[in-house]
Amino acid sequence: MKHRWPIILMMALLALGVRAGWVAYQWPRAGATFEFDDERLHWSLATNLATNGNLVSDDGRFVARMPVYPLFLAQFAGFGDIGVLYARLAQALISAITATIIVAVATTLTGVGGTLTVAALAIFNPYEVFFCNLLLTETLFTLLLVVATVATWRLLALSTSRRKPIGALVAVALCGAMAVMTRPSSAGWVALLWALLILMDANRLRGASRAAICALTLVGMMLPWGLRNKSLVGDYAWLSANGGVTLFDAVGPQADGSSNQSFLKDAPHLAQMTEIQRDRALRAKAMDEIRHDPLRIARLALVKFARTWNPFPNYDAYKAGFAALAGAAFTVIALIAAFLGLIRVSSPDTQRLQRLIWMPILYFTLLHCLFIGSVRYRVPLMPLLALGAVTAIPKLPGPSEVEA
Repeated sequence: MKHRWPIILMMALLALGVRAGWVAYQWPRAGATFEFDDERLHWSLATNLATNGNLVSDDGRFVARMPVYPLFLAQFAGFGDIGVLYARLAQALISAITATIIVAVATTLTGVGGTLTVAALAIFNPYEVFFCNLLLTETLFTLLLVVATVATWRLLALSTSRRKPIGALVAVALCGAMAVMTRPSSAGWVALLWALLILMDANRLRGASRAAICALTLVGMMLPWGLRNKSLVGDYAWLSANGGVTLFDAVGPQADGSSNQSFLKDAPHLAQMTEIQRDRALRAKAMDEIRHDPLRIARLALVKFARTWNPFPNYDAYKAGFAALAGAAFTVIALIAAFLGLIRVSSPDTQRLQRLIWMPILYFTLLHCLFIGSVRYRVPLMPLLALGAVTAIPKLPGPSEVEA
């Protein structure tokens, strides 16, 4: 596409304006208050890290969450309550960058119609805009997911050219590692991404060497984290001490597809355990539930699938009204556009991109048929659907191509 950079810049400013405008609109209404428990936990981790240098929750947990997102928030926690606003504005910028990357890719693959379709889906994504104002991992993780996906595509596309795709390889390695250090459930997706680096490269040895570099990057980033945990809690806790809790939340006898961790308060013996002991005990109980009643787990999987891809929010406060209708309309349009893009793929380059797009969509959908099902967990996938729509509208020939 000609004049692509002015278009990209204009779309970037529009995306930032929409997101920063939402944050600015919400600040006088709610200030530094938090709507969800995870927000409070993330901010407490960041505040303690900023004030006393310890990544620890207010209730004394050292491995409650992975470190990357609290480290990000810690840059703003030292400012007090106004730091919450700074963090939300930073997330608005991060989300705008994500949308800009998607638009930039679209300008290289399609014409004006396709680019505008993708841009509309990326910029006016109501879920991305809404989550900018929440101190949850979704916004940062979405950027890491999109960059890793696009960089892998670029890395494979440049494999046949004389250019050395060092930047793309660095992006894949760093973003994959940071994704795991942000949201440990992404470890399986990252491993699949490494596998595709090998399988989709005509030179399997080169693909294997690139995958090895990515794996070593992850090991290098996680090693200090594991050693720190070992010294503090007596266990490496590579993926935090939250996995067992969330798994039991999803499959325990009380499970209904949503998250309800009241069992932590209803079982006094859990409070007497260390965070590592509690995580292991709940993981063991969860695995027992899976083994002893697989039919119930299968029925729950259907409920969780419906919750994850529900066009309307599951959260009671947002189930009705204009915002719910807008979110539902966007979801339906994005899904239709992405499916049209999938069936209209023609070139090997776009086929490769579609595989990379749909792999995490399928992975996280299946993952949350086991773990908690929620619209929240599809939020990082919505920009990928926008990118998948890049081939939904056929590219029209330009004037020079028509004359030729």
